[in-house]
Amino acid sequence: MVAYSIKDLESLSGVKAHTLRIWEKRYGIIQPARTDTNIRYYHESELQKILNISLLNRHGLKISKIANLTNEELKTRVAETIQVGSAFEDQLDSLMLAMFDLEESKFTLILDHQIESKGFEMTMQNVVYPLLDKLSMMWLAGSIKGVHENFVVNIIRKKTIVAIENLKCKECKPEMRYLIFLPENESHELSLLFLHYILASAGIKVLNLGINVSIYDVIDAYTIFRPKYIQHLQ
Repeated sequence: MVAYSIKDLESLSGVKAHTLRIWEKRYGIIQPARTDTNIRYYHESELQKILNISLLNRHGLKISKIANLTNEELKTRVAETIQVGSAFEDQLDSLMLAMFDLEESKFTLILDHQIESKGFEMTMQNVVYPLLDKLSMMWLAGSIKGVHENFVVNIIRKKTIVAIENLKCKECKPEMRYLIFLPENESHELSLLFLHYILASAGIKVLNLGINVSIYDVIDAYTIFRPKYIQHLQ
């Protein structure tokens, strides 16, 4: 079982350690466990609860009111808040909560709202990549499973492909031709797809060979496609 320090909780939730201690002492909202040497630590359930509490608190619900909610009532209030979807500012927390429960409809609702209001590129830069950074920290800590990572990556991958397809009507600059790919033994496709989107949105003709591409395929593609630039990611 994963054990978090209070600093870990602060880093992952965005709630200051001082505030967490107040919530613990004054309201008993979270209850740390202790090691044999009396050092506090917290489990994954506390992290999820803090994310829920933080989201509701930022939406105006007082901590004293939140403290009286059962765990089921807390989840229900969060679900209702997410469903509002018109102007909430807590997309990272909401996405993480939807990810924990593998709620694809909620995750997609949040992501779609951000894309509609901010545009695809800004959503990737300001929402998706910060989320992936947090997930990397949680993966190293062992607090998320492979299914959580696959869940997130698959949804973002599909959204990026759709965004690229929607750019097809954009007039391309005939002199600007890019060949992009990931070399053999490289499989970080999201970065490759986002690069494809950025180039295509600038009116550049892109040939994306995909992942795990051999040098022989690159040479053949160059001979046929005649790109001005070749870009591989690592």
